[in-house]
Amino acid sequence: MFQFLGPYHPMIVHTPVALLVFSAFFALVGRLFDREWVRKTSMLLLVFGFLGAWFAFQSGHAAHHVPERKQGVPEEAIDEHAEFAKYTLWAAGAAVVAYAATTRLSGGAAAAVGMVALLLQLAAAVLIGVTGFRGGDLVFDYGANVKVGGVLVKNPGTAERGGGAEAGRPAARGGGHEERDHDGD
Repeated sequence: MFQFLGPYHPMIVHTPVALLVFSAFFALVGRLFDREWVRKTSMLLLVFGFLGAWFAFQSGHAAHHVPERKQGVPEEAIDEHAEFAKYTLWAAGAAVVAYAATTRLSGGAAAAVGMVALLLQLAAAVLIGVTGFRGGDLVFDYGANVKVGGVLVKNPGTAERGGGAEAGRPAARGGGHEERDHDGD
């Protein structure tokens, strides 16, 4: 349904990364210094971070076939990235629902649900970091959706490239490429 978002996945993913992390930061600062406007800002960032995570998840689902089928990126690595994206989406969405529930509660119940919401918000921030790290591995270790001269590069560890590593895995972190001296030596 959202196949048109696939090519935009690398651009879309930065929205939830930034917003969910800053949302959690503002939530902690708002609680620490008891500033209502900071807590409200945190909530706004959380809502937009959740929406960004939803679009990132949809665009990633639409984009996953390119690196797997055309570049030899291992399906397991793509699936792990997608699983953490799903956990991030669930945590952020649950945090939004929990915060919304606190507006209907009072006293100890509101405080308890508010603490659960904060923990979910912090979990979403951590999970988006893990998801982003795994997405970075897909790009930097496997060359997922990387083009050179407009042509998709093949995973250097695949059998077609004779990468020397087991099929589908890079020889070393960084795609199996040797470090090069950038001053021309």
